[in-house]
Amino acid sequence: MKKTAFIITILLPFVLINIPPASAQKELSKIAVWDLVAGKLTPSYAQDLTALLASEVSKLETYEVYSQDNVRTLAGWTEERMPLGCTESKCLTALVQMDISKLISGRVRKIGNTYSMSLNLFDTQSVRAEEIIPEECKSEVELIPLVRQVVRKRSGIEVAQAEVGEKVPGKAPTGLPSPLPGSPFTDPVTGMEFVFIKGGCFDMGDTFGDGEADEKPVHQVCVDDFYLGKYEVTQGQWEKVMGDNPSRFKGRDNPVERVSWNDVQQFIDHLNIQSGRKYRLPTEAEWEYAARSGGEKEKYAGTSQESELGQYAWYYINSGKQTHPVGQKNPNALGLHDMSGNVWEWCSDWYGENYYKGRPRINPEGPGNGVNRVLRGGSWFDDPGWMRAAFRYGFPPPTPNSLFGFRLGLSAR
Repeated sequence: MKKTAFIITILLPFVLINIPPASAQKELSKIAVWDLVAGKLTPSYAQDLTALLASEVSKLETYEVYSQDNVRTLAGWTEERMPLGCTESKCLTALVQMDISKLISGRVRKIGNTYSMSLNLFDTQSVRAEEIIPEECKSEVELIPLVRQVVRKRSGIEVAQAEVGEKVPGKAPTGLPSPLPGSPFTDPVTGMEFVFIKGGCFDMGDTFGDGEADEKPVHQVCVDDFYLGKYEVTQGQWEKVMGDNPSRFKGRDNPVERVSWNDVQQFIDHLNIQSGRKYRLPTEAEWEYAARSGGEKEKYAGTSQESELGQYAWYYINSGKQTHPVGQKNPNALGLHDMSGNVWEWCSDWYGENYYKGRPRINPEGPGNGVNRVLRGGSWFDDPGWMRAAFRYGFPPPTPNSLFGFRLGLSAR
């Protein structure tokens, strides 16, 4: 029933777009922006980048922009003539019949540690690609400014290099959570509050001697500085990013639940595009270090006394068999609420029952593969034994449950 570390790298080939200057005396010609084809990239990520691309082209006021969904509404659309990518002559010819003169299509994909996007600008009347120019970057944080820079550059608009993530004196680089490293900060997209966690070394596992076999042996682990959500992600925050609410126990300030590990990855992808940051789930080691107030010998998150647990956690004795708004219970010494109880929290790691017997000492990220992903902290449904900061649980990543939620982390580097 139990957990791994999660590292995403994505590559993106990109076609630079030659967009002629607009003429005030001419009616705008039509351009179609086709859905970017995703290789090993999350489809929702590619969809967000497609929408951004269409938006940036539209801002130039040079073309009347049609998305692929818009094209589907035009007379002459037939699915068999519009294959994936629309690079075949029958698709381009069909666009001409719909009075669309240009087409942007392409793909995004993951190759090693590089993000690559390749765009094609087609002239539909000549049925040929006018330009095919790939672009790459080393960080997903750079993708959004890269899209903007490419569109503007090809239309003759100069874009400052700072927009693609280069450091400029006096300015915080794109993607950093705060102008002052180490300071708490609030995400502007969702309103999530983040606490700075100073890294260090601690004895991880069953330090009280009453744990499960997979909590042994106790071993020293060191983690780098990182940020962690002050609260579990709420339903209101989920709705801002995803537009829906899968939760069983409805309440804007209640933790979102009935989300699988895979669902959470989609949320993170969408939020990272919107925010320009690199949010992620915490590793199992980071989670336990933070729950135990920076690696202290602390049984639960905030206390070692079971008699005091109700002051810090919603669990089966006091929950009324449901979740509660985040932040109503006392925080631990780092200012983190609900690390024990309310909902289980997904971590990035694959679960490994015997992983503690040989795990790395520095920033362990879990086994390289597995069946289940790690959950930590216990829930409204569970007894005190499962509230312990060292308790480990794992569950299949595609499966949601009303006991499961999450909080986000962010590397400080």
